[in-house]
Amino acid sequence: MSSALRTQNPTEALELTVEQVLSSIRPAVLADPVSGAAQAEEALRAALRSTGEARLVADNALEQALACAEAAAEHLRYSELPEARILLVAARGQLARSHALHGGDLAHGVE
Repeated sequence: MSSALRTQNPTEALELTVEQVLSSIRPAVLADPVSGAAQAEEALRAALRSTGEARLVADNALEQALACAEAAAEHLRYSELPEARILLVAARGQLARSHALHGGDLAHGVE
């Protein structure tokens, strides 16, 4: 999951990580929920740490996406997978909304 952080801007990396985490915590693919949740939390927190500059942009949708992703990471910490999934879906929607509102600006890594 972490290879995306090196090749994309922070919000794209967060978007990709949200998708990957959502996929990795599906009940059908999660053999060990505790370790799976821990790995997903680690990947999500790494993506969130990389969004530093993007947080400075006035973008309500991006702020909401970051808040949802942070809350999801907290739920993953306690292996609360259904709650984390709901928040990740919300984060994905807000990231898509942010893209629609601000296509290629600083919020998405392009000056």
